[in-house]
Amino acid sequence: QGYRLEDGVLFVESWMAIIFNPSFPYRLAHMFNASLLTSAFLITGMCAWQMKRKVDGPATAYMFKTGIVIAMICAPLQVVIGDLHGLNTLEHQPAKIAAMEGVWETSDNVPFTLFALPDEETRSNRFAIEIPNAASWILTHDPNGVVRGLNEFEDEHPPVAMVFWSFRVMLAIGTLMIVVSWWGGWQLFRQQKLSPLLLTAASWMTFSGWIGVLSGWYVTETGRQPWIVYGLLRSKDMVADHSPDIVLGSFIAYILLYLFVLVAFIATLRYMATRSAEERKDFAEHEGVPATHTKGEAT
Repeated sequence: QGYRLEDGVLFVESWMAIIFNPSFPYRLAHMFNASLLTSAFLITGMCAWQMKRKVDGPATAYMFKTGIVIAMICAPLQVVIGDLHGLNTLEHQPAKIAAMEGVWETSDNVPFTLFALPDEETRSNRFAIEIPNAASWILTHDPNGVVRGLNEFEDEHPPVAMVFWSFRVMLAIGTLMIVVSWWGGWQLFRQQKLSPLLLTAASWMTFSGWIGVLSGWYVTETGRQPWIVYGLLRSKDMVADHSPDIVLGSFIAYILLYLFVLVAFIATLRYMATRSAEERKDFAEHEGVPATHTKGEAT
């Protein structure tokens, strides 16, 4: 959107058209809601872990409830946004959708594949477990709807296995988010005591949002290959003239840096969460934080 092509070179005609392209509202809503879910399950999981270890304070239960309520709203909402996003992607990037669903031949009545091992050599799915007509219904809202297959795009489609499995990881995380949030909400609003099993499940879901977001970005970025600008500019045409050693060295450096940040982040959260409410209050008072801040554990 918003470009012109002259002698093989892309020129910008309208930044507004580029930014507010047809996929913009769906991507923005999908990512924003995913960020809310990530935060909600971080809060809920940390509070559940504290309650399990009996180092919770007077505000922990309120924070747990806040996270659960946000997740109860945002998790089902993400299904609706994802459906709209999928319809938009089917229109503008049909090869990505074909890879996500593992569809090889253009057909109607396309089943949804729960599990399979996509094989690009044989152009088929091995050991497939399928739900009849479900992919057509999900993608076109018609059980007899036609879905274009990967064979229609020859070599102009993404690596299938990576996109196929990343999409299923994202779906699995989203399903677990709905189950855990509504399970927690059911216990909270019935004024029952939170069960140890729920607290364990919620604590295991602490970092689920990051897994879901990361798998979603694999689908998005790997799914548009081999294109940088879909249908116009290939990734291979944008590759810089660097040696393999430079690329590998940069990649390893990034991995080590992000691993360090990840370990430090998790270690810090664990350290803070294992301290009792009384210890946190003493620490806040020692640091000169007003007592009104510690009453609700806002610090």
